[in-house]
Amino acid sequence: MSGRDDLFGRYCLPGNRYKKLLSARVLTGDREQALRFGRAMADDGRRASVAELEGLLVGDWREAGTACWLIGFAQRWEFRPELRRRLLAGEAGRAAKGITFALARSGQAADAEVLAHRLAADLGDPADRRYQPWVLGGLLVVEERLGLKLSGELLAPDGPWERWAEANTFHSRESAQWARLVRQWVELAEAVRG
Repeated sequence: MSGRDDLFGRYCLPGNRYKKLLSARVLTGDREQALRFGRAMADDGRRASVAELEGLLVGDWREAGTACWLIGFAQRWEFRPELRRRLLAGEAGRAAKGITFALARSGQAADAEVLAHRLAADLGDPADRRYQPWVLGGLLVVEERLGLKLSGELLAPDGPWERWAEANTFHSRESAQWARLVRQWVELAEAVRG
């Protein structure tokens, strides 16, 4: 088994972890199962070496995304500059949910600025339907925690979010729903920190 396969098998595959991270089913199911999932994420995130997390981050979307979630659950803040860089540069791809979760969990003003910048850059293209709702949710969570208001212009009536949301079909245009979803992930991580 190659080193890459070993990392994938050890960190992404247990219980179809990378698939669970893409949905909210972990949050809506049995609370004890959610806590077990969260503890496993935090434990693996703490156990992973810097080299292993770096190896995951340069992997495919499943590996990079899982690495970001592990970083957030385990509060491995030495990776925060790299996560911010990727989001700012538009290099997040399908790992954006994991990056957003980690930055929302970190909750620093610089994290909010990065999330606001990415969102402002991406809402201008109504055809771009990737991770914008999730980034908005992360931004709102950090704003709430710090008492900041960077999203005002983005959420203004007939503003960028409203125009983008009208051009797209997804299950909720309500910014509060996206903040609630990100907040639930952050609360799960807080509940299992050790």
